Amino acid sequence: MSKHRLLDKLFRHHSMELMTFAHSRVGQVDAEDLVQEAYLRLLQHPDCTTIHNPRAYLYKIIAHLGFDYHRRTSLRNQYIELNGFEADSVISSLPSPETLTDGQLLLKKCLMALETLPEVYRHVFLLNRVDGLSHKEIAKALQLPQRTVERYCAKALAHCFVTTFHDKS
Repeated sequence: MSKHRLLDKLFRHHSMELMTFAHSRVGQVDAEDLVQEAYLRLLQHPDCTTIHNPRAYLYKIIAHLGFDYHRRTSLRNQYIELNGFEADSVISSLPSPETLTDGQLLLKKCLMALETLPEVYRHVFLLNRVDGLSHKEIAKALQLPQRTVERYCAKALAHCFVTTFHDKS
């Protein structure tokens, strides 16, 4: 019998009793999560044919998961008592994975937009925005009027903005 057929059979025959067992271990709110995790672990077992009693195996997994649940809850409560706040409520200063991905995509689009500009515009813009040089410092280094440097930076920034946020590609 395949894992999926075994899982389907076990679920149809024993899901309610396993839910009741999990409920007695962790309460109604988390019981379903424990049962789902037990089925997932059974599904991930490398060789289900070595499990002689899959129903008992599921009960054993739920019992262990219930023990882990209470241990984590106890540790969390101790942490709250010691520190005065819940660890889950701490806001990370690190950006989320979605924010990082969005930022990387935005940077890639900006760099591609810069590649379409004349070299002098791109060079002036990067000296200002990446290297942090002022318009006056760039003008002196490149022997250009400061007003020209300001115009190049403004045009490069506008080009990046228009290309990045209004381009449909």
